[in-house]
Amino acid sequence: MATFRPPTDPFVRFDDGSGGGIFSYLRGWPRGRNVYKLTDGTFTEDQPGNMDLVAKIYHGGHIHPLTAAEEADLIEAGYEDYIE
Repeated sequence: MATFRPPTDPFVRFDDGSGGGIFSYLRGWPRGRNVYKLTDGTFTEDQPGNMDLVAKIYHGGHIHPLTAAEEADLIEAGYEDYIE
């Protein structure tokens, strides 16, 4: 069974730009992006203003098991690098 792990962005919790102090010990970590499948079959990472348009949400930072149809849809939408 294939799984989908949505894309991530590097995230730094705090950066005061000083390059020193206690916050200089904090390191960035990946932050997952949500992927929304809309009712028209398209995908977006921008949260729609009208959630009635959302057919499914793939939450960032989670691993989602996929059906064969979901896998094909995500590959067609360009997310093949995030499918295992």
